[in-house]
Amino acid sequence: MSLVQLAELPRLFDPQLSPDGKTVVYMLGTADWTAGRLAYHLWRQSTSGGVPVPLTQGSMGDLPGSNRWSPDGSSILFGRSGQLMLMPAAGGEPRVVTKHATPVSSAAWSPDGATVYFLAADAVSPVDRERDRRKDDVYAFEENMRLRQLWSVSVATGVEKQLTAGELSVASFRLSRNGRTIVLERTPSPLIDDSHKGELWLMDAGGSNLRELTHNDVEEQQPELSPDGSQILFLSDTNEKFEPYYNLNLFVMPTSGGMPKPVVQDFPYAVDQATWAPDGKSILAVVSMGVHTEIFQFELGSKHPKQLTDGHHFIPPGWAVVASAGKMAFQFDEPTRFGDVWTLPIPDGRTPPPAVPTRVTSVFDTMTTKFAIPRQEKVTWKSADGATIEGLLFYPAGYVEGARYPLVVQMHGGPAESDKFGAGPGLLLNYFPVLTGKGWFVFRPNYRGSTGYGNAFLRAILNGGYFRNMPFDVMTGVDALIRQGLVDPDRMVAMGWSAGGHLTNKLVTMTTRFRVASAGASMANWISMYSQSDSRDNRTPWFGGTPYQRDAPIATYWNNSPMKDAANVRTPTLLFVGENDTRVPKEQSIEMYRALKANGVPTQLYIAPREPHQWGEFRHQIFKANTEMAWFERYALGRTYVPEQTPNP
Repeated sequence: MSLVQLAELPRLFDPQLSPDGKTVVYMLGTADWTAGRLAYHLWRQSTSGGVPVPLTQGSMGDLPGSNRWSPDGSSILFGRSGQLMLMPAAGGEPRVVTKHATPVSSAAWSPDGATVYFLAADAVSPVDRERDRRKDDVYAFEENMRLRQLWSVSVATGVEKQLTAGELSVASFRLSRNGRTIVLERTPSPLIDDSHKGELWLMDAGGSNLRELTHNDVEEQQPELSPDGSQILFLSDTNEKFEPYYNLNLFVMPTSGGMPKPVVQDFPYAVDQATWAPDGKSILAVVSMGVHTEIFQFELGSKHPKQLTDGHHFIPPGWAVVASAGKMAFQFDEPTRFGDVWTLPIPDGRTPPPAVPTRVTSVFDTMTTKFAIPRQEKVTWKSADGATIEGLLFYPAGYVEGARYPLVVQMHGGPAESDKFGAGPGLLLNYFPVLTGKGWFVFRPNYRGSTGYGNAFLRAILNGGYFRNMPFDVMTGVDALIRQGLVDPDRMVAMGWSAGGHLTNKLVTMTTRFRVASAGASMANWISMYSQSDSRDNRTPWFGGTPYQRDAPIATYWNNSPMKDAANVRTPTLLFVGENDTRVPKEQSIEMYRALKANGVPTQLYIAPREPHQWGEFRHQIFKANTEMAWFERYALGRTYVPEQTPNP
């Protein structure tokens, strides 16, 4: 597979099951080389088979994430150009539902189909617009954020009504099953570092009787009212004592107020998504189990949740549990299918789990006949301290047993994430099918700090131990592959993005075993990084405090910074960063670049205009891959690489 072919693979997003369970709609992304990115359009597919039908088309792409069936199944809501559109379920000309002053998101229907609820940022005031026009536009840093509020719109008339106001921002909301009550997650601002200051609120669907439910210092995610309205579920990265930095846990609390309680004490995995079962007696959840995710059923009052699926797959965000259909719809991202839609019956007490999932779409049917898609295999090994570590190994095309192959080590971001079977996010940034097609092994270790392996594993990086185990978890995994006779120890390279980039920078200060390294969106200096980043709250436990407090743990911050040992680096190292990255700003890459350059280490720093933390433009991503592979070939294989050219629209 070439880089261009990888970019042109379709992407499927946000499957939604019709109320009768007979049809699925989803957004399908295809390459638009004029725009330089994916263009999404709405498609329809019968759950019993048949030919998929495009519902929208043309140069104007749709917005993934807002497609929702009307309660009677007669029409479909979706997003375009920042507004909501409505079209007949059978297809036809869509009409505009909202004409809001700012882009809208998070659409939800009322049960009677008369009203749609949505979130939108506050509009710019006439005074500020006039100031902008006159370029009298000095602004206060982190004080110019537009709060998000909850609105409703009449589907028949288009009349909009603002339901929340004030000095709090709405992060998410969910309507009750009877349409009378709304649970909201409200925060002081849209800033990511204010997420943990948010609380849950309840109000009537018309905007009255607003009251605060929680009072704590954790973020409550994905809140949802039980079918009878008596309880609320939510997810939070905390434990039963509401201490910070744990795997995402599932909580339930009464709507009358009181202390939220975890549904299962000391659950060994991480809960990614959750929703009430139709009868309200259990909760259905998508659970991260390290290299795979599965659907579970949590019976209230039971300490033993039931696992409903099992396989080599990742279930991406966005699933639909439809009570009237008796089914749920979701995606399986698998080694040979990167995200087709599947359905599964909702357990009702009469059908014993596990039920068998049924595949609906066939978007990736021909992928393995057209391309050499690599074999994926779970691998485990012992780290330096004896801990068991897990990861994924992607085999080179045409693998011959007994031969040794060059190795690319790819390290995931987060670090509170984990690499899983399938393609995962960032496919064009890591381009593993291209690398394996060129004869490389690709190795993805889930090092200490990853999710899905229990809280002790996740929290092993706290209180000054950020890099205590990570590098050794990676290198012992590499050594295990070498001992198995799979990898040539003289032809290895390392790469990572975000937390994986931090770890790449750290590794090159500790070892010269990698012929070349590439660090994307990476940190060099934890002290300066703390102030530069938009995300600090979750980093404070890593080092036992902030750099600003009295008796600050400055030595801990510095001792964990690659910059401290930059003089040790001998490995040719590439650096990449987005110009608009607020998570790991470009100044961090500049610091690392300056250090390597000053010490005579071959290095180049590339900054991508317009890009945030995660790059999205095709040509930027392909430039990165071309540049990396040229260095990999030169320094690890002693060959010249011919870069791929992107299409001219």
